[in-house]
Amino acid sequence: MVIKDGYETKRLVSLWAIVKPFRARAFLGMSALSGLLYFKGKLQQIKPDKENENPLDDDNTRAELDIALTFLEENCIELGLTASVATIKKLKGCLAEGKHKNQKLYPLGDELQGRLIDEMDGKSLWSLTIAEAEYYSNPKKGWEEAVNRFPTAISDVEEASKCFALSRYAACIYHSIQVVEAGLIELGKFISVEDPKSGWTAVANKLKKIISKKYEDRTDFEKQNFEFLVQVQGTVEALKNAWRNKISHVEGRLILVTKDFSPEVAEEILFATRAFMRRLANGLPQH
Repeated sequence: MVIKDGYETKRLVSLWAIVKPFRARAFLGMSALSGLLYFKGKLQQIKPDKENENPLDDDNTRAELDIALTFLEENCIELGLTASVATIKKLKGCLAEGKHKNQKLYPLGDELQGRLIDEMDGKSLWSLTIAEAEYYSNPKKGWEEAVNRFPTAISDVEEASKCFALSRYAACIYHSIQVVEAGLIELGKFISVEDPKSGWTAVANKLKKIISKKYEDRTDFEKQNFEFLVQVQGTVEALKNAWRNKISHVEGRLILVTKDFSPEVAEEILFATRAFMRRLANGLPQH
């Protein structure tokens, strides 16, 4: 619930907006660093270093370790590993206190290793392929022209791409439908659709009617924009073929009639939707 200007309004929050990225490379670095400190500590118990043999007495080494710990801390914060963050702060504190505190570092390395294991044990992680990660991380890629021309569709464009990346194919199609609706509303205004429930059916029928006219029967407006309208109508037909028997037209609007979508079908509809919106963005004049 959001309070604005003294009124309560509802806001839909996407589940995918709270999905946290997990950087495997960073985690490997975290494991390597904590493991290094851990085994160094065990070695110290067996054979303590002499003062001039301790690598942590070197200022450059200590500076590099502090940078590595900062990186490790940032990633733990992002993953919500609060106990590990607390231990990292102790380690950084030891570094800041000076060389005479070197021996305190190694037990903390042991502690950090255990905390990372315990906290990560409570996490469930899913991985994306390179292609899926691209859809999720750059949801507007390929849609630039469309979202610039139709900013009201930005949210659904992003959700469609992210849902596809996360294998939520019915949700991907739902948001694709919403994107198409945004374009159809603008197209309906352009071709002067008179149906009060301007939507898919009304716009598609009007386009078909215009394209079917003989040249001499077309209005000046239709003659002037005929090439654009032919191309748009062809894209509309491609959309119809892509979602045949999967999406229905009810009172001029588009609704899902099944939730059983394969990744191939979802991607086909997503691509067809993008082509439709791109064509509109390039050819539809601003009102």
